[in-house]
Amino acid sequence: MMDDRTGKKAVRVCGAIFFTLLLVLFLSVQFEFYYDLNDDTMIKDILSGAYTGNPSGFCIQMLYPLGWCIALFYKAIPTIPWYGLFLCLCQFGVVFLVAVRLLGVTRNFRTGLMAVAAEAVLMLGLFLRELVIIQYSVTAGICMTGAVFLFVTAPKTDKPSVFFKRNLIPLLLVVLAFLIRNEVCVMLLPFLLLAGLAKWSGEEKIFTSANFKKYMMLIVTALLCMAAVYSLDMLAYRGTEWSSFRGFFDARTKLYDFYGLPPYEDNREFYESIGLSQESYTLLENYNFALDDSIDTWRLEAIVAYQEEMARQHVDVGTGLEDTFGFVSKNSVGEAVWLYKNQLFRDLQVIALLVSGRTAHLPDDFSSRSVISIAVIAAYVIYFCVCFLPAEGKMRLAAGLKITGILIVRCVIWLYLYMVDRLPDRITIPLLLMELVLIAGFGICDMVPRHKDRTAFRAARVLFYILCVVTALIAFDGNRQDVASEYQSRAEADERWNAMMDYCRKNGNNYYIIDVYSSTSYHGAPYSEKIFSGKSLFVDNTYKNFDVCGGWAVKSPLTRQKLARKGLKDIQGALCGARQDSRTKTYFIAGLDKDLGWLVQYYDKRRITVEVKRVDQIRTPSSAAAFDVYELKRKGAGI
Repeated sequence: MMDDRTGKKAVRVCGAIFFTLLLVLFLSVQFEFYYDLNDDTMIKDILSGAYTGNPSGFCIQMLYPLGWCIALFYKAIPTIPWYGLFLCLCQFGVVFLVAVRLLGVTRNFRTGLMAVAAEAVLMLGLFLRELVIIQYSVTAGICMTGAVFLFVTAPKTDKPSVFFKRNLIPLLLVVLAFLIRNEVCVMLLPFLLLAGLAKWSGEEKIFTSANFKKYMMLIVTALLCMAAVYSLDMLAYRGTEWSSFRGFFDARTKLYDFYGLPPYEDNREFYESIGLSQESYTLLENYNFALDDSIDTWRLEAIVAYQEEMARQHVDVGTGLEDTFGFVSKNSVGEAVWLYKNQLFRDLQVIALLVSGRTAHLPDDFSSRSVISIAVIAAYVIYFCVCFLPAEGKMRLAAGLKITGILIVRCVIWLYLYMVDRLPDRITIPLLLMELVLIAGFGICDMVPRHKDRTAFRAARVLFYILCVVTALIAFDGNRQDVASEYQSRAEADERWNAMMDYCRKNGNNYYIIDVYSSTSYHGAPYSEKIFSGKSLFVDNTYKNFDVCGGWAVKSPLTRQKLARKGLKDIQGALCGARQDSRTKTYFIAGLDKDLGWLVQYYDKRRITVEVKRVDQIRTPSSAAAFDVYELKRKGAGI
């Protein structure tokens, strides 16, 4: 017979399942799920086999053990969007686990229902876009925030074995986040360490052998698990080709994402010293570097080393890099502090405008990230009023130290992001979500009825829940309109991108190379794909006989496999007629009326005279011109 405790737990789990399914059903009816960027679709293509023709776990961005597992599912049933389903499962799984915990920490069903409702409207009001337009870095951040919340709100116990068991799910979520996007996991780890320090210092007796065993067992297990999966990843990529590509990938990331490309004319002597011509430099500028095999790891690392050396000598090479005690970045510490201060003042200004009702005066760059930033500031204020002020003695000191710790960690991370000038939403939104969730977790643990009048306290708590719900509903209305507007823009972009893919499929014997800047977005809306094909679970993951002329997968063993499938050795030779298989014709796809003078000049530099001739035009079902298709006719070649 089921005891009362087990029965209550079953009720909580069933309630959380019902809540999560209701949320998923609502989103499925109201919205369609998208991969956010072409980075996500590239990972999907590699895992599913659409890139090379065979599912592969070498998806480069995620760690290999996870990629290998997902690729196995694609090998079993290729037409199911396993990668998209996995990301959805991670995000809504965290929502479910948080709901179970909220129902567990509340004292009665009514309060639990209000807490779960607050979770729903906060997720919809603040993170609606992230729930339906999915980006794997954000998914990793959601897993980390779920781990922190579950860890902070876990019931206390003195037994190390029970403590480890209660925190096993948070540990697994941390490892999962590390597998999905290890950079995001590492960025958010300081918050997890702060949560552990706060929880340990909140024990009745801090320095005991039991406490040492509890926390060190959890920390060591997490580190060992992360080390194990990272070692498996390193082992999988240990081959000569992959090792070489990983070096190229790291240098390319540092160059484009952190340093920038120095102008050619101002640094001509250096570029000539490493054998990089003006024409090859242009390929680096427009990201079409897949054309040139001479753009290799050594040259990219040389450019990076040159920039670092010039920054240390305080010589400006055109990218404005700064050296701070050996750390090279785009902004100095002082500049980062100034930018960070401006961000905080802008958020406070927006709050003042919203409170005064002058919404017409909101800044032009007001976005969902601004709404989340405001919600974080509001969370600090609520914690201060509900947890810090009513507390006394050690409890007030503990609350003050917790909030101070969060502020210190957030300031250090934000200053670093401003120094390297890397603040895309896929990085900042997980950071803001973590901050919001950690404050909420501390608030749930510290918000106990210290008032003498418990009725007044309960009334204040109900008012707090109502305030959260009303605020989130207002934010949801604006967020829903923003998402609807983005959907419309994505639909216009999709029409063109799908027309291009259909054109390539219809001409399956050919191979198509796409200009990078023509393949990223249309009027600001990124070219991407829906996770699910309409109302069907099945999607088309057949081999794609096209590739972009640059990007993070270019020059990898996968790219060589993709070319070899069509009997091609390299892109440069394939475009100008040098092909191993005469049945395969290679064409270049670019945006409408794109100037391809750089392409002619590149071949001229190699004593190959080509004529770029438009041979076709890709049109959408509504007959709108989308892309031009070019053929490169070789007129002659020098020695």
